[in-house]
Parts: sequence; C-alpha cells; structure tokens
Amino acid sequence: MASSRLPILLALAFSSLSFVLSHSNREMWFQDFFPPNVCPINAKANTFYGIMFDAGSTGTRIHIYTFVQKSPENLPELEGEIFESVKPGLSAYADQPEKGAETVKRLLDMAIDAVPPYLWKKTPVVLKATAGLRLLSEEKAQALLLEVREVFEESPFLVTEDSVSIMDGSYEGILAWITVNFLTGRQLSGQNQHTVGTLDLGGASTQITFLPRFEETLKETPGDFLTSFEMFNSTYKLYTH
Repeated sequence: MASSRLPILLALAFSSLSFVLSHSNREMWFQDFFPPNVCPINAKANTFYGIMFDAGSTGTRIHIYTFVQKSPENLPELEGEIFESVKPGLSAYADQPEKGAETVKRLLDMAIDAVPPYLWKKTPVVLKATAGLRLLSEEKAQALLLEVREVFEESPFLVTEDSVSIMDGSYEGILAWITVNFLTGRQLSGQNQHTVGTLDLGGASTQITFLPRFEETLKETPGDFLTSFEMFNSTYKLYTH
C-alpha cells in the first residue's frame, strides 16, 4: 500500500509542495491537490487521472497516472501509469522556446489518447522544471515556460495558475527523500522514525537530504538548509541542500 501511494506524493507534491508544508489540516492535505470536481467523495470508487511533466536538464518526461479512490477515508491508489520521454531537455531550446514547447506538445498528445474525453476538463496537467532551467537567465527560462503554458492552455486539460514553473532544488531533495523512504518501506510515522538519507545526482544539480537524529545537529545547521513539514500526522525536520 505504501508504494502505491508514492505517485500521489510525487505527481501532486511537485505541483503544490509549498502547500503541504503549511497546510492546517495535516491529515487531509492530499485532497487539496485535486479540485473538488476532480476528487468526488460520495462514490464507492472513483477513477481519475493526473498528468505530470518532469522537465529535467537532459530530457522531458511525461507521466500519465490513473488513480482509483475506493473510499473518501483513503488516499487514491495507483492503477496505471504511462511514461514517455524526449531528449534533449527544455533548456537546450533556450534560444528557440517555440521548438522547446513543441516537444512538450508531442508528449501531451499521448495524454489526449490515454485519458477518456469526458475527463479531460477534470484532469490536471503540471510541468515542473529543475536545474536545467534554473541555470538559464530569468528571461530565457520564463520565455520557455510561457510557451509551455500556451501549449497547456490550448489543450483540453485542467490548467491552474501554478501548472508550469521551476522547482526549487530543496523541494527536489525532499521529494527524493520521500520517494526512497517509501520504496524501502521505512517507518515514517509515530515516534520511532527509521529513515535513510538520500543523495540525488541529477543532470545539472545534486541534493543531499536526511532526517537529523540529534538536536545538536539541528542547532548547528544553517536555517536555510532545514525544512519542517507535516505528513501523515508526523512532523519532519529535514536537512536538504
């Protein structure tokens, strides 16, 4: 069950991780990743979709997730995933943003075929860019994001204000930590949290993230390298840099 929840954490936390870190209702934060018409709560089993673009430095990847929520008390479970990628990454089109957006459009056409038409308007699409775009000038990075956003807005899918953006490196580290600890079956709730640290070696950036065991470590760590958040009724204060 834990690993089946992982895509929820990845695909949805990419789009609104800052919301997770500050949500007042720590047990139900996951529902706010979906608009009300995307996450109905009165059916015995609901099937819905999410489209996630990972715009990395070496390539752009699309994940088309199919989720099933069997009851309002449970997190949605992964039923299926379609994955595809293209190279090079968006940053290679810094001087040709229209061509960069075209690579995204080709991938998005796969989602049009995969998602039932009656769910198009209820299916969120999100693109998060990482170090490749962070290394570009603000002007060139924003030009690429603008072209991608136009592609999204011309599609039949659900586009929100923050559907297209550059993700902070610290968030990358946090998500990698969540991913590895879920996949390895670590104890992430309660008082006895047994976790592992992560070292994410990306194409253009590296993040190290771990849960410090001793209070002295926290006191000696620069504040910019610490992130505190709530998840599954537990508090985490991670070192990530």
